[in-house]
Amino acid sequence: RCDAGILGEHSQRQVCRSSPCFSPCFSWHWQDWCLHDLLPLVSVLVCDKTMAAAASTSTTFGFIGLGIMGQGMVNNLLKEGRAMVVWNRSAGKCQELLEAYPALVTVASTPTEVVAKADITFSMLSTLEASEAVFGEVVAGVTEGKAIIDCATLTPERMQEQEAQIKAKGGRFLEAPVSGSKGPAATGQLIFLCGGEDALFSLVRPELDIMGKASFNFGPVGAGSRMKLVVNMIMGNMLTSLAEGMALAEASSLSQSQLLEVLDLGVMSNMMFRLKGPNMMNRAYGPQFPLKHAQKDMRFALALGDAVGQALPVSAAANAAFLHAREGHGDDDFGAVYEAVRPPPSSTAQAAVLFDFDGTLGDTEAPAMDVAFWYLAPFLVGATAANVASLRGDFVRENAGKAIEFMLEACNAERAKAGLPSVAEVVDAGSLDADLVAVVDSARSAYGLPPLVGVLPKPYDAEAHLSTCKVETVSALGTCATSCPGVIPALCALRSRGVRYAIATTSPKPRVPTCVDKAGLRAFFPDSKIHSGESDFDPPRFKPMPDVYLRAAQGEDREPGACVAVEDSASGVGSAANAGIGLIVGYVGASHIPAEKKADHARMLQLGTRSENKRGADIVISQFEDLLPLVDHFNHLVESPGGGGPGASKIQFPAEVLGKLSGVYWC
Repeated sequence: RCDAGILGEHSQRQVCRSSPCFSPCFSWHWQDWCLHDLLPLVSVLVCDKTMAAAASTSTTFGFIGLGIMGQGMVNNLLKEGRAMVVWNRSAGKCQELLEAYPALVTVASTPTEVVAKADITFSMLSTLEASEAVFGEVVAGVTEGKAIIDCATLTPERMQEQEAQIKAKGGRFLEAPVSGSKGPAATGQLIFLCGGEDALFSLVRPELDIMGKASFNFGPVGAGSRMKLVVNMIMGNMLTSLAEGMALAEASSLSQSQLLEVLDLGVMSNMMFRLKGPNMMNRAYGPQFPLKHAQKDMRFALALGDAVGQALPVSAAANAAFLHAREGHGDDDFGAVYEAVRPPPSSTAQAAVLFDFDGTLGDTEAPAMDVAFWYLAPFLVGATAANVASLRGDFVRENAGKAIEFMLEACNAERAKAGLPSVAEVVDAGSLDADLVAVVDSARSAYGLPPLVGVLPKPYDAEAHLSTCKVETVSALGTCATSCPGVIPALCALRSRGVRYAIATTSPKPRVPTCVDKAGLRAFFPDSKIHSGESDFDPPRFKPMPDVYLRAAQGEDREPGACVAVEDSASGVGSAANAGIGLIVGYVGASHIPAEKKADHARMLQLGTRSENKRGADIVISQFEDLLPLVDHFNHLVESPGGGGPGASKIQFPAEVLGKLSGVYWC
């Protein structure tokens, strides 16, 4: 930038204040200029460069996290003479740096010490969990003027939370996630995608230039992370597409090497295909960018899409492929996504797993029951505006797994028992409690549902009442359905074992397919694997009737006795028992069962109150991953001579199997 004194020497020249290069600066009227006119400008630029370099070399820098990326980044800073205070969870990497640069490196014992000793601290931690584990110690070291530069790939929301905490201590914060992997980190070829104040971005620009080939500041904190997620989402989609192409070439007896050559000669030529294609061909996945981190970024990108209302169907499918590959290849390079799209192994497992959906695969029981509860709440005996919210928990637990038809029937029965008019009579008379309805409408609005009075059929019609509730349930679940913790890794593991699986649920279609899509489970459950007691039979065959389990077992070409049922409700356990399912596993890990109620719920599942032979769950688990050793053991029983389901008897699990369970269980 040129000061007024310098510009004064050239007052006769035209000045342009719109140039991106100088502000103010000179317009390019070359015929008016001679060489000596440029000398003051050159002296300013040289002076500025010298001052920036001097400021950087006199500043103490900190670096937290010396993993695959951080190690290369720190080495580049040290090569340029930057004094560094370093910390890493495994101290060996810090010691290596100290031995290589004893005059420049100080090893800190904690992240807090790094921040306290450094003027500017860079952080490069691999995951959101690692960041959360360390960030409290980072904040503890912040005092007035300290600067934190976070280079990790986190959610925009997490970056904004970190900024707020740093600023609250008087510090400064810049997000600077990078595009690039191990190689570019080592050679100083990263691309920094920043968000935060321009002054801080300019202050650390010399260091960013050492570690990278380009730096951008996209605006406030959060903007850099959003850009990083978009970039990595595109990269994940590209790599998954390459993996599918390589797999199709292999399956079609074509040369993968020639495919890569053709791609490299055309418009699709790119460095990533050149690097990852041969690795896929040789199935060599030395980690440059670990697959588990690539999948994390895909997950964050999908969450960003949900937040801004942007559909990402291609990315959702690619994410499913990364999830599949993560089972067994999470620490390998993300090119190992190829392992997810290669032809699956021939199914050697004789057992199949049949899942209930709501409260088992999908953590959807609570929101589904919420919709039903707030639809029926004005008619529940004893409900008032003051106490209705307190009735919700028991209602959800008692009605989990039941169809809305039975809930409405029970509601009318309770009203008759209490000498109160029926639901139909209340609606037709317009005698709903206005204060109670106001509370109900407020709760319904959280799911994007309209006021209740506007959707109740009048004159009252029970079929229309039930139909509206089902439509509203689908609408609500389409915005909030998620899978239960551990479901996707467990499904990936079952697939890799060659175990067949399907859904056997009372819940209707299109509700379940809608939830499957929203929860990211479509790659595991095409429509042919979704069986509904309500929608696939005329008249409907609700649990505890055995029909939906029998249908699902037939769909997987397995006898019922060679199948495992996974259930969270008494009616579901009864349905599986009545169908003669070989192993019944109860599950209490969904959010509709609070921690203090899990033991009681597990015992209820074991009682067998809804089965004809009083058979209950053989075992109840609280963590979904614990299903795997149980299935492995059951499959061994099925494959043994005379193996199969126990009929009315209970399967006993040996101690070595139970010892593999990581969560609380009941058997």
